[in-house]
Amino acid sequence: MGEAACEAAKAVGYYNAGTVEFIFDCDTDKFYFMEMNTRLQVEHPVTEEVTGLDLVEWQFKVAAGHKLPITCQTMVPLMGHAIECRITVEDPKNDFLPQTGKITTLREPSSEYVDVRLDSGVREGDEITAYYDPMIAKLIAHADTREQAIQKMQRALSEYTVIGVPTNIKFHKRILANE
Repeated sequence: MGEAACEAAKAVGYYNAGTVEFIFDCDTDKFYFMEMNTRLQVEHPVTEEVTGLDLVEWQFKVAAGHKLPITCQTMVPLMGHAIECRITVEDPKNDFLPQTGKITTLREPSSEYVDVRLDSGVREGDEITAYYDPMIAKLIAHADTREQAIQKMQRALSEYTVIGVPTNIKFHKRILANE
C-alpha cells in the first residue's frame, strides 16, 4: 500500500505531506484506491505513533521550501500498533447526533501513562456549540502489539470523564471490549 500511495502521488506530481486512502478486501488480500488528500487526515497521530515521525512538522517544512527528510517509503520505520478513538459530543443512543452544551466536568486520562496521547482542544467550562465539529479530542494508544494497544486504550477510556454533554466514550469502550 505504501508503494501504491507513493506511485499515486508521483502520477499527479504531488510533493508534500498528504494522505492516500485504500480499502482492503480481507477475502482476496487485495486493496483498492479510494482517494488522495493533499492534507493530513484526522488520523495522522496513528501514523506518527507507529513511525515516530512528526508529520505536522514535515508539512510546515515542505511549505517553507525544504525537502522531505525521507525520500522513499522503505525509509519509513514501523514500530508496533496504534489505535485512535475520536471523542465526540455525539449521542450514540440517538443516531450519533451532535449535541450542544457546557462541559461541567472534565477528567482526562492520566498523563503518567507512556504511549497514550491526548490531542484535545477543550477545557472544563467550555461551551460546545452547533457551529463546530463535535470532535473534542483524539485519544491515541500505542504499544508493541494490537492487544497491548487495546488494553492501554481501554484503561485510558476508563479514566476519561466528560459531564455536561453526552459523548461517545462508552461506545468506544463497548467496541474495544468486543472480540
